[in-house]
Amino acid sequence: MESLAEFVQQRREKAGLSLTGLAKRTHLDLELLEDIESGKELFLSVTQRQQLARALKCSPAELKIYEKNYEFDIIPQERIEELKTKILNRETNLKCPLCGEPLITRIAKMHDLEDNLVLQPKAHCVKCVFQIKE
Repeated sequence: MESLAEFVQQRREKAGLSLTGLAKRTHLDLELLEDIESGKELFLSVTQRQQLARALKCSPAELKIYEKNYEFDIIPQERIEELKTKILNRETNLKCPLCGEPLITRIAKMHDLEDNLVLQPKAHCVKCVFQIKE
């Protein structure tokens, strides 16, 4: 089976598009498309998959076939809480508990019903489906 990178590149070339042309047609960042075609990006969001499929004249399901499937165990809640604490402590270079790739982290500032400031740790992996969003 060919890779997502090969599939996208072949479909793009068949459509007569450059990477820049595909970026304009899909409204996706050129850098993301370069990462897909170089094999760095192995997993697409639903929106990215839909935009690419429309531009490449294929179905989103066809693209999904070539994406990397992740099989993993459930992460213990203690590990999630540990990551949340590290995010709130502004630790850097945190790794995904599923695949070991870097986590993109941030702290969302929210207010509860009494207008008290609440800091919510957020994170998502650069390569797989892992995320902390609550």
